[in-house]
Amino acid sequence: MGAELYNKIRRILFNTANDPQKGFSVAYEWLEQTYKSQLGPKGYAGILAELKFYEEYRKEFSLTVAGDMGEHADFSGLYGSEATRFDVTTNLSYKDFKEYEPFMGEGIKYKIAFFDADNFSLIDVLELGFEKCECGGYMIPFVLLLGENYNSKGWSQWTNDQLIMNICSNGCDFNELDRHVHHFLVSPSEHISDLEEIMTLEEIENERMKYCLDNYKYFRREYRDDLMAVAEQGYKITGRKGEGFWTFGFHFVNKAVSDMMPEDVECGRLE
Repeated sequence: MGAELYNKIRRILFNTANDPQKGFSVAYEWLEQTYKSQLGPKGYAGILAELKFYEEYRKEFSLTVAGDMGEHADFSGLYGSEATRFDVTTNLSYKDFKEYEPFMGEGIKYKIAFFDADNFSLIDVLELGFEKCECGGYMIPFVLLLGENYNSKGWSQWTNDQLIMNICSNGCDFNELDRHVHHFLVSPSEHISDLEEIMTLEEIENERMKYCLDNYKYFRREYRDDLMAVAEQGYKITGRKGEGFWTFGFHFVNKAVSDMMPEDVECGRLE
């Protein structure tokens, strides 16, 4: 069965369910008697789960049926006060975070409605991609671009270290996962350090972002394809006498987690 036929049957059934003269009882009847054989076992199970989810939660979540618009969701609605897309499934093994990543961000949340044995459980799509922290947040992987390496005599080694790290979305924990060393792959601040006399502030910031994005693509391709951000260390001053702390400065964050990355996490000086 092709996608065109599946979407046509889906439109018919949801139009029927929304029709006050027919409703869900007729939609289920048509599904069983007319369309089940056309859909096949997987297609039938999928639409049945969607109808049941819509019938049970359409008022609670203010659901509207998503069309075939490429948003990778079956319904749109509200989860609490947040705009949320809901994707219904009967088999979590078919779901992968990378499928949702391009559609996430900009204030839109994603929930997976897992239908199993006549019950639904709502799963945050982030659970497909990231491990949970003990505090309940998610451990988000990122790359930290460190400054130039020097030996004990203060001589440059012409290298920089890059740390693959996890950070909790609630800011309560972080850890180093892996370390790499490159020649001439400098920190973002080092990259723009000589540009102040030839570029405007806007041009410098654009160049910093381009540099971070280029390195994001490189590290994601070569080392870890679930990286979500690029950062460097910075010192945040909190007192008039220079008191402060070292923290992560995120120059680029994937929009899929842009509203989750913590700020001002005290991390000490990492080398």
